[in-house]
Amino acid sequence: MVALLSSTIAASMIIAAGKFAIPSKPEPGFYKTIEQCSMKISDQCGRTIVKAVLEDRDISKQCCVELVHSMGKLCHDDFLRFYVSLPELGVDATHVYTRGIQVWNTCVQEAASNT
Repeated sequence: MVALLSSTIAASMIIAAGKFAIPSKPEPGFYKTIEQCSMKISDQCGRTIVKAVLEDRDISKQCCVELVHSMGKLCHDDFLRFYVSLPELGVDATHVYTRGIQVWNTCVQEAASNT
């Protein structure tokens, strides 16, 4: 769990500031699933994807390929739910889900053009 959180810039800043409180689990095994998903993608692309979703940043073709082919849609959706579940991030759930769908759709197109 610590490795996952440290791979996200926003969550890392909250942890460093000592403000992080683990929310109640949305469902049994959710955090284990998140941890397993985080191991399917490089730290660099994990950070890039977080920025793409939370800060409306661009995402590289390579990170799109990792997102689509290594991590997959279920993990991507679980991460969106994870970010929304952290009140300390102060994110707008509608924005996170909308932007998450946009990032996924962009990455599917990018990954398809890579093959």
